[in-house]
Amino acid sequence: MSSVGMVVASEGSVVDILVSSESVEVGSILKVQDHFCIVSSMAYSEDERIGSRQKLIAKAEVFGRLSGGRLHKVKKPVSPHERATLASKEELERLLSVDDRISIGMVYGTQARAFLDAGEYDRHLAVLASTGAGKSYTAANLIKEFSLLGLPVLVVDTHGEYQRILAKLGESNPLSIAVYTVKYGRQGANQLKIPVSNLNASDFMHFANLNDNQVYALEVVLNRLTVKKNGDDYTLSEVLEECDRVVAESSKDNPNKNVRSDVHEETAKALKRRLSGLSMTFRDVFDLKGTDLNRLVVPYQITIIDASLATQTVRQSVVSYVSKKILQGRIGRVQEIGGDRIDHPVLLVVEEAHNYAGDKVTSSCKYQLQRIASEGRKFGVGLCVISQKPSKIDEEILSQCNTGIYMHITNPADKDHIKRSFESVNEDIVSGLDSLDVGECIIAGAMLDIPFLMCAVDRIELKEKKKSKFDFKKPVKVETGKFEYV
Repeated sequence: MSSVGMVVASEGSVVDILVSSESVEVGSILKVQDHFCIVSSMAYSEDERIGSRQKLIAKAEVFGRLSGGRLHKVKKPVSPHERATLASKEELERLLSVDDRISIGMVYGTQARAFLDAGEYDRHLAVLASTGAGKSYTAANLIKEFSLLGLPVLVVDTHGEYQRILAKLGESNPLSIAVYTVKYGRQGANQLKIPVSNLNASDFMHFANLNDNQVYALEVVLNRLTVKKNGDDYTLSEVLEECDRVVAESSKDNPNKNVRSDVHEETAKALKRRLSGLSMTFRDVFDLKGTDLNRLVVPYQITIIDASLATQTVRQSVVSYVSKKILQGRIGRVQEIGGDRIDHPVLLVVEEAHNYAGDKVTSSCKYQLQRIASEGRKFGVGLCVISQKPSKIDEEILSQCNTGIYMHITNPADKDHIKRSFESVNEDIVSGLDSLDVGECIIAGAMLDIPFLMCAVDRIELKEKKKSKFDFKKPVKVETGKFEYV
């Protein structure tokens, strides 16, 4: 292959290459002898070492030497004055090849597939981009690839868009897709239901902000109800009825002095008010039996929780409940302890993650996602957060995402947040984010053996008729019998 430049300086794992070809760009992977490097930045230089003014210099990171079919770390700098060539398609695919590999697109500027190590899913990943950069299509390609390997994928779909995108991907790669709606039913979809009798007192904190005294009072209510029902299931209405009895027993006006509750009257009344509010807000969410979460976590199945019609409070509460029960179920399965078990590993994908794990979110939802981020790997639970507002996401959760997929981002606050949260991100990667086009991304982290990779994401051709935003019909007035009608 013809030369595209020459090494003019080398220090440690960084080389300066005098560029002699228009085909070299940021993200290009070059070969120098048997060493491989990736161009991280480019600038015109007036350095006297090159004997001329204003020559284009590429700064590249040497990431390894290919030998015996595997990549080896480099122990000394590359020799200067060596010729650099573009890595071939075959060399690129050998560099990126892993056992459990997936691919969401092509290495930028080449015909080589951009392979990622799917086995690192449980070290968590983030897809971050400005609005319109193509993050939903990128996430859909990721979901498809994991599902084709058999990994159960559970998607929290805030805007109700993934069923259509994944159905299109399934035309060429058959996918098993199950859709569950939240609060409101829809033809062809199941409804996600939460079983009241499976909730303990602390579980109700997913749905209502209860203080310690109220949690204790609720424990009293639930314990009494469990005894009365002899272990049978019960509804929220029955919880409210039992709560009324506790209120009556705790009242100073209780005529039966022999039956007194150790719950303070005001605490019992406050609990009743909060539970009454739940009965309205979560109507058609709470149920007698509820949805078996093992039906959501099935090999080769993509399960979409479509929360697009629910309020933000309901969305956060459902994600909080599902997150806790999945992690709890996996812990029970791996450690073989009692309680409900989730039989299979799972990847939890959270779209619009800033709504559930935002730094200012006070619901239990953020805490449950933090638990998955910090503990999930040990139990086969991976987390993928997707957002167009990286600076709004809790830094603790982002810092646990060992792989980042970054698309077009211009906001300085978002860039700074990404730099602080990801060890694998350097200034060169961040500075290049605003130059990315729609459908292009930079991937860095645990799913790659190289410092970073520029990728052109596979396109998803959805047939969409472009309509004017101002396609309004003008009201027409009709006069009949001296009266005007519109």
